[in-house]
Amino acid sequence: MRRPAKTRFAFAPPGLYNRAINRLGENMRSFDAARAVADGRELSFPRLVGTPDEVRARELIKNKLLDIDLAVEERPFSFYPALAFGILKNMIGVGVALLIVQALVLAAWPRLGALAGLALPLIARRLWATYRRAAAHMLEDRSDEYRRHTALIRHARASLHSANLVADLPHAGEIKHRVVLSAHTDTKSQNMSIVVRIVCSLLFALGVFVLPIALLPAAVWPVWLAAGGWLWKIVWLAALVGGIVLLTLTVENRSPGATDDAGSCAVMLETARALAADPPRGVAVRLVFTGAEELGLAGGLALAREMAADPEWKNATFLNLEGVGGASKLWLATGAGPTGNQTATAARAVELAKAAAADAGVTAKTLSRIVGGEADHIPLLEAGLSAVTLMFHGDYSRKVHTAGDAPDLLREQHMATAGRILLAAIARLEG
Repeated sequence: MRRPAKTRFAFAPPGLYNRAINRLGENMRSFDAARAVADGRELSFPRLVGTPDEVRARELIKNKLLDIDLAVEERPFSFYPALAFGILKNMIGVGVALLIVQALVLAAWPRLGALAGLALPLIARRLWATYRRAAAHMLEDRSDEYRRHTALIRHARASLHSANLVADLPHAGEIKHRVVLSAHTDTKSQNMSIVVRIVCSLLFALGVFVLPIALLPAAVWPVWLAAGGWLWKIVWLAALVGGIVLLTLTVENRSPGATDDAGSCAVMLETARALAADPPRGVAVRLVFTGAEELGLAGGLALAREMAADPEWKNATFLNLEGVGGASKLWLATGAGPTGNQTATAARAVELAKAAAADAGVTAKTLSRIVGGEADHIPLLEAGLSAVTLMFHGDYSRKVHTAGDAPDLLREQHMATAGRILLAAIARLEG
């Protein structure tokens, strides 16, 4: 049996990194981390969907793929983001209103308020399911199906345009495995950091889904409210504030998006160079640079629709990259929010990613819930495809979606780590 391919790096610090590299075998592939950093920094400029700079970023990537002598296909799509995001804001608004109503009822009729509080998580889950369904319909104008929401949402029928870039790498021998590597090309900034958004989302979810259950004993023993004392009030107030802050969220175009997701695109480009120079045996590798990830995962939706209908690629393993370049801590994300545990569907992709990370000397932790954030693995999992997002994170993560996500955050060491993992995944499938 052929031994897995080993990976050689232009940037190979001593110690752990060299030991990890040595575990990958004897045959060597080249990965130039310095060139990956240069590519990532070149791509690091604000590139919100619908702006000329989004098109410029896509052209930069396309030209670099053409320089590797790869055939590149640009697959355009239209999408309707306002409806899904409007439904999400409606859900938050309803949740804030119900938190206030529950507090008033609890003060006047503790038993009734405790029982009525059970409606809060049920309504929230129903609205979340409606949001996810609308998000899945984002590639079409389906606003007639959501008439109750449409009346409250501005520009519900407005469309935007973007595109995915697709390139297939050369391979040797009969195809036994198929892998899709993806990263998104667009950016956005917001009027709050991603850390603030996630904290507010967690607090809001705590008040909407957990607090009503915690208060339920008061339906039998009203003294339970007094027993909780200030604890219930603090949780309620934190959830209320979190919800109100989320209602103020706006999208802007100030973030260079170095780690979100220029670094990931650059690592994919350098991985493409390595694999084009030494085609993998029995492994077909497809690169997909998705557009409009930051506005509802529209590029991921378009990809999922295409792959699910393709008899050759629907059984592929999908590895999506996020946050590359600023650190080497790694989560393997398989979740899609409060109702989105997709662990079973993702199992094959998670197994490959975890094993490849171990080969590269990285301990990966599985993240089966995402609250306050999304990534392109979500529509793939919802289409029944085995996908996982390799979500790198560290102190720099607080700068994501801000002007601080700048080119100087990208480091050779961390770009090399991501490259090692991707090449180790391909080597394992070759073996």
